[in-house]
Amino acid sequence: MTDQRTPPPSSSTTSIRANATSDAILPLLPSRLSQLAYWLAAQVVNGLLIAVFWALLAVVLLLLGCEWPNAIGYGFLLAFFGSFAFRALVVHSLGPTWTRRIPGLTSYAPSIEQPVSGTESFREAVETVVFVVVLVLLLKSFVAEAFVIPTGSMAETLLGYQKMITCPSCGHRFPVNASREVERSRNGHTTFIHGCTCPNCRLRINLLRPEEIERRPPQDRASILDPGYVLPEWVPAIIRFFTNGPRSGDRVLVSKYPYDLPGSKPQRFDVVVFKFPGDDQDGPFPSTGPFKDQVPINYIKRLIGLPGETIAIHRGKLFVLPPELSPKYPEDEQARQDPSKAIQMWRSRGKDWLHHNDERARALFDQGKFQILRKPADVVLAMRRLVYDNDHPAKDLSGPEHVRWLAPAEGGWTENAPKREFLFSGSPETRWLRYRHVLREAGGKPQLITDFMGYNSNVPNDSGEPGENWATDLILECQVQADQAEGKLVLEVSRGPSRFQAEFDFAANSCTLYRLRDGEKPESLGTAATPALARGSVTLRLANVDDRLLVWVNNKLPFGQGVEYPVSSRLAPTTHNDLDRPASVGASGGRFTVRHLKLYRDTYYTVNSSLPDVSSHGLEGFQVSNPATFANWSRAPIGTYYVQPGHYLCLGDNSVASSDGRTWGLVPERLMLGRAVMVYFPFTRFGPIR
Repeated sequence: MTDQRTPPPSSSTTSIRANATSDAILPLLPSRLSQLAYWLAAQVVNGLLIAVFWALLAVVLLLLGCEWPNAIGYGFLLAFFGSFAFRALVVHSLGPTWTRRIPGLTSYAPSIEQPVSGTESFREAVETVVFVVVLVLLLKSFVAEAFVIPTGSMAETLLGYQKMITCPSCGHRFPVNASREVERSRNGHTTFIHGCTCPNCRLRINLLRPEEIERRPPQDRASILDPGYVLPEWVPAIIRFFTNGPRSGDRVLVSKYPYDLPGSKPQRFDVVVFKFPGDDQDGPFPSTGPFKDQVPINYIKRLIGLPGETIAIHRGKLFVLPPELSPKYPEDEQARQDPSKAIQMWRSRGKDWLHHNDERARALFDQGKFQILRKPADVVLAMRRLVYDNDHPAKDLSGPEHVRWLAPAEGGWTENAPKREFLFSGSPETRWLRYRHVLREAGGKPQLITDFMGYNSNVPNDSGEPGENWATDLILECQVQADQAEGKLVLEVSRGPSRFQAEFDFAANSCTLYRLRDGEKPESLGTAATPALARGSVTLRLANVDDRLLVWVNNKLPFGQGVEYPVSSRLAPTTHNDLDRPASVGASGGRFTVRHLKLYRDTYYTVNSSLPDVSSHGLEGFQVSNPATFANWSRAPIGTYYVQPGHYLCLGDNSVASSDGRTWGLVPERLMLGRAVMVYFPFTRFGPIR
């Protein structure tokens, strides 16, 4: 006779039930509520473990010399993926008794669960993997996709392959284009970048390989170890392959859905990603693009021209003629009716569908029909380029001929050199700190501020000449500490025959904008309340960009998107403004401390994609340090471009070294992929794209 009685529970089952009753720290609530409370407690414990592990790894990486953003970023990734091993180490250290008392350290739960079979666990794992893969594919296809910036055409807004250089003289850190070390030329070779120039102190820096330093130790401050050699030669080659060499370009996240929504179109100044139409102008479309070796070619640029507009480039600025005023081209309308021709209307060569420098467009520009394109305030900050940072003076330059910020001889301002700050003693009359653009090898002779950029100073260089164009639009910023709520502080920038001032009244908590023209009375452009001045310590910024004044007080915009003003069509630099005092800081009444003085310029757009404007016809002989040639600048070149309906004109921020719409033409709307929204790697550049 078969015994039908239920077998007694095993000792292990009895032990688990006993522990669940005696050791559980959570009260035995109804089953679902108990499991939820336990799950929440387990997540808190897991989060604390990851946070502790993250902090430990970040400290270790900082001690190893990593920059703090990289230490935090890499530390988080290592902590997240290594938390399972770390948790096992904690469990082993605490022992089984304490482990059962802490939620999250084991799979133990206060409720009694049936054992899960191996087949069911495997099925759940496969379902999870499939779900994640499908989700990623859907997100990549319809929502967002990651791209890598390969070149420097958008520098310094976005960086391609680069070397991060720390100037051995002033300590300024800046990127240098290193695409030629990675991308092979047509003959299959790469080129070592062995030199560059600091944009702050203009030191010419030699970059040496480790074997060059061993063979010939550097005898001067200007020779340093190439920063691409992170690990020494004794490290295995497979590891050095992933660490040594130029840094990879920025990793950006591109949002795909904005341009697919009904009524949603690309907007001016968006940073857009698109399939490159092609550059073999003689071949039939679509064999010329947008594919190369069966791989789609994607470009990233800033969108400038909208369908039907005519865009002009002059003196580094962008101008627009709206569709209703743009010249009409009957042959274009006929071509759009022919699909074989309409699909090729992006081209700039052969049949010039951009109507580059059309006589009618040039005549309308001379008549003043074009309007300047004004960038939003956040885009202005994204596209500014450093002229001089007073916090980083050159250590090897001494003497009054190398001083950039000059205190007045009559007193009022004194410099605290160790702290890199200027003190104002409270004179009732306005006293001025004056900036002089005196470069390293100029012998104390000032010159005009130009569109020079350290990123393009790589040696050898075949992607664009270092800037020699006069940069008319300047941005001045500093931190100001007022001893009391009294006195006035003035930020001033010059442009041709005019000087523009932002006068901050610390007693009235207000800011007034002025324009001072040669031989005329000061013109008030507006007043706005600035309550942040009452705090005593504020960060102030004045920008004269795109024929408009912008003011920031602690990153707030008291004048909104700025105050516009008219400008002469024949602008040229002047000695008494642009050479002697391109930027100034004045004060009266109160006692102030000025720190972190920085001077920037706006991005300069060149008419030609590989040559500075000073190389064009009409500007022969123009020299940035010779006032006798300044009048030539009024003959700066003009370039006009018509944007076909259904197309966009896209340009690179690094204008003199960008292959963009000026070279190969327009971007058809059908090839737009999306808008670049953020840089997610490297961690030092993490943030939104403006």
